[in-house]
Amino acid sequence: MTFDDKTLPASPTHVPPGRKTLRLGLALVLLAGAPLLSPTALAAVGEPVSSASPQQVEVFDVMTTTRLERILRSFTDVKWRELDNNTYLIELTDGLKMRLVKRDKSLLLAAVWGGQPMTLNRINEWNRVKRFAKAYLDNDNDPVLESDYELTGGVTEQNVKEWMKTFVYFAKEFRKYLQE
Repeated sequence: MTFDDKTLPASPTHVPPGRKTLRLGLALVLLAGAPLLSPTALAAVGEPVSSASPQQVEVFDVMTTTRLERILRSFTDVKWRELDNNTYLIELTDGLKMRLVKRDKSLLLAAVWGGQPMTLNRINEWNRVKRFAKAYLDNDNDPVLESDYELTGGVTEQNVKEWMKTFVYFAKEFRKYLQE
């Protein structure tokens, strides 16, 4: 697995075609007053049925060091090292560096671009049109992009990986935005 952004949509508002079909089908069924759909009926509406049983995927709400490091090792295009007990430095092959902070019930990813000039108006514009990662100027007026991920209620390792890939996608977009 890689942090490659090719698997992410070009736009955060992009909805895959099968999802549109599912939404329309569900909306029509619910409007008609029909009972909830079975997996077989969902497949007929255009949504593939997963063959994995719920017992095969571990859901957790506390991030352990062992689990986090297993997730980090699953990405083939990153180097990472632990900075202290709960903070990791992650570097992609293209030079993008991020800090990952692990807390028991949440994670935080952040990237800082030191020495890059950015106005508050540009930061605000980014935050107005983008989702999933917020930007701000730190105490040294360096642009920062960060994202929090709450584990309360339960997540899977795949959920965490997708959150990380989404952050990398937006960090690369933010890096381009800084150059404009």
